[in-house]
Amino acid sequence: MTVWWPLPKGLDAVLLPAGEWWDAVRVPAYLGEGVLARLGSSSGAAIRDPYGSRLYWLIEPGSAQGWSFCEFAAVQVLSTASWVTVPPSSRLHPPGPHWAVPCTPAGSLTPAPVLHAALHTTITQNLGPRPRQTAPPIESQ
Repeated sequence: MTVWWPLPKGLDAVLLPAGEWWDAVRVPAYLGEGVLARLGSSSGAAIRDPYGSRLYWLIEPGSAQGWSFCEFAAVQVLSTASWVTVPPSSRLHPPGPHWAVPCTPAGSLTPAPVLHAALHTTITQNLGPRPRQTAPPIESQ
């Protein structure tokens, strides 16, 4: 997959809008490091933000719409009207946000189903099974 969005150049990270070229999945570092290890070479680009203790995976826009947020309470999908601090392509180490998995022409986006499965397994192993989200009962009038 070709990188077709404005990957920052120079020395400074920049704010870029989610929902246009990619959505971002924000995961707390205490879970994200396990997800990163579980994904291994299946991970696309991932940003590590040491200031916020978070990791961000870039995925195809709209590909996480069906995810259950009850199961992934600590995970947020950032899309339209959200912004992500994106480091320059050369920043692979702190200080500041840097690439945990560099964005390359061969691997810019993580497949959403692969990330979802890694999140589910990591969360279940670290936090135990999550309750499934169900619709509230409809009360008759």
